[in-house]
Amino acid sequence: MAPATSGACAVCLAPATQCCSSCRATFYCHRDHQRQHWKAHKAECAPYRVEADEALGRHLVAARDIRAGEVILREAPLVVGPKVASYPACLGCLRRVRAQHGAYRECSGCGWPVCGPACEALPWHADECRLMRARGHRAALPCPPGAPRKEAAYCSIAPLRCLLLKTSDPARHAELMALQSHYERRRDTSLYNLLKTSLVGFLRGDLGLEEFPAEEILRVAAILDTNAFEVRREAGAVDARAVFPRASLLAHDCRPNTEHAVVGPGFHLVLAATVPIARGQVISTSYTRVLWGTLTRRAHLRAARCFDCACARCADPSELGSYLGSISCAACKPRDSRLVSADPLDAAAPWRCTACPHSVPGRRMAWGNDAMRQELDAVDRASPAGMEDFLGKYEGALHPGNYHVVELKYSLLLAYGNVDGYLLQDLSDEQLDRKLDLCHELLDIADLLRPGLSRLRGTLLYEMQAAMVLRAKRDFEHDRITKSEAQDVMGEAMALLQSAADILRSDPDMEAQLRERLAALAASLDDT
Repeated sequence: MAPATSGACAVCLAPATQCCSSCRATFYCHRDHQRQHWKAHKAECAPYRVEADEALGRHLVAARDIRAGEVILREAPLVVGPKVASYPACLGCLRRVRAQHGAYRECSGCGWPVCGPACEALPWHADECRLMRARGHRAALPCPPGAPRKEAAYCSIAPLRCLLLKTSDPARHAELMALQSHYERRRDTSLYNLLKTSLVGFLRGDLGLEEFPAEEILRVAAILDTNAFEVRREAGAVDARAVFPRASLLAHDCRPNTEHAVVGPGFHLVLAATVPIARGQVISTSYTRVLWGTLTRRAHLRAARCFDCACARCADPSELGSYLGSISCAACKPRDSRLVSADPLDAAAPWRCTACPHSVPGRRMAWGNDAMRQELDAVDRASPAGMEDFLGKYEGALHPGNYHVVELKYSLLLAYGNVDGYLLQDLSDEQLDRKLDLCHELLDIADLLRPGLSRLRGTLLYEMQAAMVLRAKRDFEHDRITKSEAQDVMGEAMALLQSAADILRSDPDMEAQLRERLAALAASLDDT
C-alpha cells in the first residue's frame, strides 16, 4: 500500500503536500504550521499505529515504511521485578547479590536483599518497603552454604508492585489491568493452584492486603505471565521481567521483523526493525527461541503465552528450508533424507521420511525431543570437549541441521575463545577452524530464520571476526599467507566487526567490548 502524498493541513485544513518525516501520516501546508503543531503532534507521532482484528486482537502495524535498523519504539516499563523463581537479587537494581560471611546485605526497612543504601531508596522498591515495614513484615531469605539457589519467595514481588500501582499511580494501574491475561485458561493449572496458596497467602495473609481479592491477585500474576518481557544482562547478572504497555501489543512471529533491548537503569525497552517493514505490515517480535524446532516452540508458546502459533515458519514442514525440527531417517539413511511432519500445526501428526515410506508417530517425536532435551541440559556448556562428545554421539541419529545439534553448536562456537582453557589465544589451529566453520554454518541458518540486523547475526559476526584475525596473524607468522593477504583478511574482519557493532550497539553488555575490539583491530591494521 503506497503512502499518501497529500492531505489536509493539520492546522488550517488547506491542501498540503508536506508531511511529518517520522509518521508520514500528518500533512502541513507550510513549515511554520508544522512547527506550530509539533507540541500536539509529538505525543501521537509514531511509525506505528494500533489496529485490531479477530486473529491478533490489538496489535501494531507500520504507519509508514520503516527502515532496517530504525528504532520503532522507546518505552518505560509499567512495572519491573524479579521472575517467579529468582536467584537472590537486589530489590532495587535487580542485580544478583552475593552472600558475605554467610548472609545477604539486608534492606534496613524490610530485610530483603539489596546492594546497599542507594538501592534501598530506588523507586521500584520504595512503596513495597514502606508497606512491609508498616505491616511488620521482615524477610529472612535463607542463605545455605554452597552454590546459590533460586528462591520461590520472589514470586510475590512483581505482582505486589502491580497491585500497589492502584494507589500510587491509578493511570498506570488501569493501563496494566487492560492488558490480556488469559486468566481463565491459567487459573486451574498446577502453577496457579500453587500460587493460590503461596502468592495469595503471602499478600493477603502476611502483608494483610485483604482489599485485594484472591482473583484480582491471580489475574495480575496472569497479566505478568502473558505480557512480561525478559530482562537479562550479563553485567550484574540481572535476570528479571518487565511489562511495557505498547510493546505488549506486538504480534508474535517465529521469524519476526524486530528485536528489542532493555537498556539503562530505568529498564527502558528499545524496539528496532531488523528488516525493512512496509507500511501496513504487522510489526512482530518473537516470544520463543529462534533455534528451537517447531514442536518445542509451539508447546512453549501454548504453555507460556496461551496461543497456538500458525506463522509461516510453524506451518512449513521444512521450517523455511532450515529443517531445524527434523531428524535423520532410521530406515533408509541416505545423507539427505530426514523426517518432517505431515502437518506441523498438529502435534499428533505423523512424521514422514522425505526419501522413503518410513514414518514415526507424532507422539513419539515429542517424547524423543523431551528425552533429548533432558540429556542436552546436562551437557556442560563451558566444556567444548563435552559438547564435541555429545555431537559425535548423535551424529548419525540427528542430522547436522537438527535444532538440538544447532543449539549445541552455537554454545560450542561461543565457548571456543571465551572460556577458561579455551581462550582465543589458547585454541589450536583445528579448533580455530572449527569455530569459523560453525560461524559460517549458523550464519546460513540466521539468514533463513532471523534475517537482517538480528542479534544472532551480530553475535556470530562478532565471534567470527575475532577468529579470522587470529587465524590471519598465525598464517602470516608461519609464512602461509603474504602480508597483502593478511591485510585483506584483517580488512574483511574490520568490516564484519563494524557490522556487528551496528547490530549490537543497543546491547548494554556489548557496548564496551565493541569499542575496545574496534580500537584494537584498527591498531592491528595499522601495524600489519
